[in-house]
Amino acid sequence: MSGVASWRRLALLALLLPYLISGVLKLLDFAGAQAEVGGLVSWVGGAALAPLTVAVIVLQLGGSVLLLLRGGRLAALGGAALAAFTLAATFLAHTWWQLPPGPERAHAFNGFWEHIALVGALLFAALAELRP
Repeated sequence: MSGVASWRRLALLALLLPYLISGVLKLLDFAGAQAEVGGLVSWVGGAALAPLTVAVIVLQLGGSVLLLLRGGRLAALGGAALAAFTLAATFLAHTWWQLPPGPERAHAFNGFWEHIALVGALLFAALAELRP
């Protein structure tokens, strides 16, 4: 593997670590994962919560593995799926506009834009996989 390819893989790993760690932690604590997912999508409950939680885990781990270990269209699909997931989760989890002015709002505001940056980085990585 060339030096550039090694750095590329290391950069992708850094980008994907939050998804890999989150997916593994959700596997290790599925009840906690369901509570986390349920807290973001309170309108989903009952029997639908477990399959949705499984889908989140599969998306986090599967999308990461595709982007990290594959190339071409499958890698681009993994990156695009993670970008779409992150965009949706950002609007669910970082609702800074609903908070009163203060430190909590500032923290949510910063978290929102940091996640938007992740969306951009994931899309950039996905599109880079489609280049010849």
